[in-house]
Amino acid sequence: MMKTVLLSINAKYIHTNNAVRLLKANTDFLVNIMEYTIKDDINQIVHDIELVNPDVLGFSVYIWNVSIIIKIINTLNLPNTKIIIGGPEVSYDSLYLLKDHNVDFIIRGEGEIAFDKLLHVFYSNADIKKVPNLMYLEDGLLINNGITEISNLDNLKLPYFMEDDVVHIPNKVSYIESSRGCPYKCSYCLSSLEEKVRFFSIERVKKTIIYLMENGSKTIKFLDRTFNANKNTLDLLSFIIENNNNKTVFQFEITGDILDQKIINHLNEFAPKGLFRFEIGIQSINAETNQLVDRFQNTERLFDNIRLIQKGNVIGLHLDLIAGLPKEDLESFKITFDEVFKLGAKELQLGFLKMLRGTKIRREAEKYNYLYNNTAPYEIISNDSLSEKDILEIHLVEHMLDIYHNKGYFKENLLNYILKTDSPFMFFKGIGEYYLKHDFSFKGYQIEDVYKRVFGFINDESVIYSLKKDYLRRSKVKPKIFWVNEIDKREKRKVFEQLSDENKMDINIFYKYSVIMKYESEYFVTIYKNLENHSFIIKDDIN
Repeated sequence: MMKTVLLSINAKYIHTNNAVRLLKANTDFLVNIMEYTIKDDINQIVHDIELVNPDVLGFSVYIWNVSIIIKIINTLNLPNTKIIIGGPEVSYDSLYLLKDHNVDFIIRGEGEIAFDKLLHVFYSNADIKKVPNLMYLEDGLLINNGITEISNLDNLKLPYFMEDDVVHIPNKVSYIESSRGCPYKCSYCLSSLEEKVRFFSIERVKKTIIYLMENGSKTIKFLDRTFNANKNTLDLLSFIIENNNNKTVFQFEITGDILDQKIINHLNEFAPKGLFRFEIGIQSINAETNQLVDRFQNTERLFDNIRLIQKGNVIGLHLDLIAGLPKEDLESFKITFDEVFKLGAKELQLGFLKMLRGTKIRREAEKYNYLYNNTAPYEIISNDSLSEKDILEIHLVEHMLDIYHNKGYFKENLLNYILKTDSPFMFFKGIGEYYLKHDFSFKGYQIEDVYKRVFGFINDESVIYSLKKDYLRRSKVKPKIFWVNEIDKREKRKVFEQLSDENKMDINIFYKYSVIMKYESEYFVTIYKNLENHSFIIKDDIN
């Protein structure tokens, strides 16, 4: 019997590759799965594959792992192994992989039916011309069988119930689909190349959700490009609320301007806080830019919906921006960034345009004088609206946004301060320049370094004091103090005596486990004992 292996290189250990599991679930042939991460040693991966010595070897290829997979393929010494690749990175503009690398077959688009039929070719000499979505070379000539989409997704066997995976469910993100395709045609997105949106039956989706929850899944992330394109959106969200186990978080990609406010109001009223996390792509609020990339967005309605979500304080919100879209110069992007940041989302991802193979914007690169990297992820270097210097400046903002907002090191005090500045973009740019001036590293820092550096950048003692309180409150054990507390022994004793009396606590506990500081007429004391953090505030009536 032939040995067939499907190999996945994931971005992180906690990720689960649905693609290879769908292929395995939808064939009757014996298939083994091998999974690694992008941090694993390539030579070790090659060694493991050669040890198995498969007859058929398939790779799931994405923008983040294509370079690694090409290296693996070109290093392998398996002359008799048939190598198949598939995935979004090789579904378009991929002829070079057949010509220049040790690849025998490319499966383009959806692979479930194609992979099974190709195995039938290997096992029983079936007609290779009847394998859909297949591309290969025959006598040096390219054979392209064309791309066919699966018309009825419910004909697919679901990949979630494999015995080998059950034990790993609690420790990994679970990815599920309720639909495939996207109703929009944004020119920078591969989803724009799909013909139409197709849906799995809602009962199958519900069954999967219950199964994953019962087996300990902590995070269930929907892969749908536009989750709320489904007419059953409210039904499915209500089902999740009704079956909530207080252990599982659900994540969705939402198109914000078409989200029905009735759905938002329903979730704000009935959903427990933290159950749902919405990712909303805004990308740009520049009307001309959006039009040029075939993105039709009602920004006013989008912002209204986001504000309504934020008002409910129930749904976790992640917003996305893309720098480098056509005709959005630095000033325009600054306006986009500032207006979106002011919405107050917990996370704001600042990404850079990637000229993906097969997309319309890549074909139009010369139109906007795009300069971009020829290797994955094909990120832009400049265009006719943004110089290389401008791009580097935005990258600086990106680094600081990640450290001082997205990572969650700070409570609302810093956010409120940033929101009061003339421009959040300029705040992050400014602290980034402060980092560069003092040669601070963007990586490999301790948490006290993050606080220390923002203290050095902000010239407002009241704000610094509030951030010091945040620093002390977030620590589970007595933290390192890197500022001078100008409180004499008499003051300290008076404060500790009062707190001891008021809270019926041994005064020695305060001396041993607490940190005290003073600003104007206020004493702030944080005590650390038994890995618990308690804070006290006393107004200055001690003297």
